Amino acid sequence: MIKKNKKNQISPEYTMVSLFIILFFISSIKTYRLLTITGLAVIIYYIISCKNKFFIRLTKPVLPFVLLMLLPIAIRFILYRTVDDIDFTMTIIYKILISSILLGTIVDKHSALYLVEGILNIGLPQIFNRILALTFRYFHMIDEDIEKGKKALVSRGIAERKGLSSLSIYGEWIGGFFLKSCNHGDMVSNAMKSRGFQGNGRSNEHINKDLILKSSMLVVFLISILFIDGKV
Repeated sequence: MIKKNKKNQISPEYTMVSLFIILFFISSIKTYRLLTITGLAVIIYYIISCKNKFFIRLTKPVLPFVLLMLLPIAIRFILYRTVDDIDFTMTIIYKILISSILLGTIVDKHSALYLVEGILNIGLPQIFNRILALTFRYFHMIDEDIEKGKKALVSRGIAERKGLSSLSIYGEWIGGFFLKSCNHGDMVSNAMKSRGFQGNGRSNEHINKDLILKSSMLVVFLISILFIDGKV
């Protein structure tokens, strides 16, 4: 029963390739009609996949960018009472929001290890796999070092300094942290190489062929939708 479930489970590399294809599809949409249909499909997918049904929360990371895009339109309307190019701007904003919800759904549905494994198994260059694996493995450690540095600066009265007097201290802190990160990264890389890590994902020829076939079918399907939408 367990073997059957594993066999029927979607492979992580197909999940990541499908995500990239769908994001490219969203960026290629030119009509509000297809954007609305795609947005509804993404929202339904989110509701089915995630326990928390409040999908608006997934748009928070891109809201500052959306506000920056709306700001010139608001200023132009206040000064000149015109809304030129609003269709183009709103189309971009809709695409950003839909993509943000889709990305948030994938991250919320799958574990970080699942997503990293998918990227490693796609067949990207080894140098990219090494960087990705090291970043994922040691991100928590870097974040912890940054928090320790912040606490050390606060305990030494950095908040009490006024004007530009604190810039030199921040510069020394950032420079020291950079040197420490380079040294530690070099040590970790050598340790991984000594254990036989070459940056290769656990993929084989059969899985790659299956991935290419499924991805090609998805590409053809989405291109057909774009073609039909352009003709209707």
